Amino acid sequence: MINFSFIIPHKNTPELLQKCIDSIPRREDVQIIVVDDNSDAGKVDFEHFPGLDDPQVEVYLTKEGRGAGYARNFGLKHAVGKWLVFADADDYFTTDFTSFLCDYLNSSADIVVWKTCCINLDTGLPGNRGSIINEYTQEAIESGSFDNILLISTPVKGMYSSKMIFDNGIRFNECRWGNDVVFSSKVAISVKNAEASDCIAYCVSSHSSFGLKSNPSVESLSVRFKQESESIKLVRKAFRSSRNIHLWYFQTWFSLYKKNKVIGLRAIPSAIVADRFQFIKQCFIAFFS
Repeated sequence: MINFSFIIPHKNTPELLQKCIDSIPRREDVQIIVVDDNSDAGKVDFEHFPGLDDPQVEVYLTKEGRGAGYARNFGLKHAVGKWLVFADADDYFTTDFTSFLCDYLNSSADIVVWKTCCINLDTGLPGNRGSIINEYTQEAIESGSFDNILLISTPVKGMYSSKMIFDNGIRFNECRWGNDVVFSSKVAISVKNAEASDCIAYCVSSHSSFGLKSNPSVESLSVRFKQESESIKLVRKAFRSSRNIHLWYFQTWFSLYKKNKVIGLRAIPSAIVADRFQFIKQCFIAFFS
């Protein structure tokens, strides 16, 4: 019986992918799924691709090049475990992760969230990326409120009941940026029972070329903003009392506005439709306070 299905999208970082695979406990109840998103043959030796010779690793070499959301959805088609665990190819699991799996194997929760650490790949020194996961996981441990940790847009904050994911038809949006935004929102409104662990189970990486937040463009911010718009429409009623979701939504728009004022101004009507009075409130705070 497979209890844990690990899904790892990959593109052009084979050495880091191997480290990620090696950090996953080798148990008979573990399934490891790697989905390559049309990596560059100049950067990846496909004849010696990580996991090809590992009997516990299923490697799928997709050629569509449709992004991490597509790769994760592709992996979900093959996942058979009781629990789903998502990892980024440039991250890895800590030595404490094995005890986490043992402690929560028989949990009845829809999601079990954990804590993370961070390593800067440029310097090898500890970083602070993912610290907000720790803050909100600790909040859940102390207060029992899971709102903030559930609404954080990342799939690597814990492990998910496959029954909850599949019964609710939850998938990732197949967009170039922000594919996990709507996924996280659909999870948040579907979770009936959650648990939080003090275990530092996962290590996220940071580096100078890291994704959207380090190198935003008008295009990437526009795509992210559309994902955030869809997301806030889903969660604004269920999480009406959460100030954070409205602030995060406004901040995405404000980043776009600062990058290109014309495009930002054009997006205001759709932002008001998505978040209504809360978006106007955040604008007033930002521009007039």
